[in-house]
Amino acid sequence: MRFVQLGRSDARLIELTVRADERGSFTRTWCAKTFADEGIDFQPVQGNSSVTRISGSVRGMHFQRAPKPDAKIVRCSAGLIHDVIVDIRPNSPTRGEIYACELGPTTARMLYIPAGFAHGFQALTDDVTVEYLMGIEYVEDLSDGFRHDDPMIGIKWPQPVTVLSAKDAAWPLLAERGLW
Repeated sequence: MRFVQLGRSDARLIELTVRADERGSFTRTWCAKTFADEGIDFQPVQGNSSVTRISGSVRGMHFQRAPKPDAKIVRCSAGLIHDVIVDIRPNSPTRGEIYACELGPTTARMLYIPAGFAHGFQALTDDVTVEYLMGIEYVEDLSDGFRHDDPMIGIKWPQPVTVLSAKDAAWPLLAERGLW
């Protein structure tokens, strides 16, 4: 694993080592010691998987509020996604900064997202599977988000948005909530 800092943030793009032979391939996607050696204090407590059927679909932007903000590792195991994170921590020097990358099995990458970041992605192909390792359990009452097209953030999605859940479409703008 090779860890690449994203801008000035503490988020990391993780380049994976794929070992391939005539049988197929093997890739290590988690090692507590490697993360600790990189100064990342993360211990998975929950694993999740999402399947997105239609290219252009957007999931996001999601985060979990204090007192239990969620750090996570995201990997796309089938298809290809445009993954986006935004630092929304109130006193962060990188607040409002957007980081985006493509993830998929052919990119051999995953993303470490610190607590206090919002996360979302757009499926660039049909039949996308995204795997999550969560650093804290999901708490429904603390689940939150903002609209994928919030003008205060200005995320540029690479494709027209084809499908959005009713919940994601109903998130208020940050300006309406006084969060920005």
